[in-house]
Amino acid sequence: MLIRKAAAVLAAGAAAFAMSAGTANADDTAYLYVGPLSHCEDTGDRGVAGGVFSSYTCQLGIAGYSVLVTAAPGTVSGVYLNTFGSAFNTVETCDQTGANGVAAGVFTSYHCQLGIAGYSLTVSG
Repeated sequence: MLIRKAAAVLAAGAAAFAMSAGTANADDTAYLYVGPLSHCEDTGDRGVAGGVFSSYTCQLGIAGYSVLVTAAPGTVSGVYLNTFGSAFNTVETCDQTGANGVAAGVFTSYHCQLGIAGYSLTVSG
């Protein structure tokens, strides 16, 4: 009887821990990059519409607006977020944005593709 009670307590504790860990992870805000307000809003709007972000914030700082996002649950594939053109260090900013999103668990992979206007960032995961 004592063993059953101990097992029930351990199972309940493990379930509570798993649920709290999942909840904490879902509420995490991830930093992607700094840019102009319109670029931040475009990235955020596309990410929400594409199911990558559940929400975003454009936070004013010294160098521009930080793009802060909360990952949406589920899986996405090939969602276009934005193009990094002449206002940025193009490929470096695109790559760093993708790497920041992967490191924060917002998406699992990214691709920076050179186009006429700069480097387009698409994400999956």
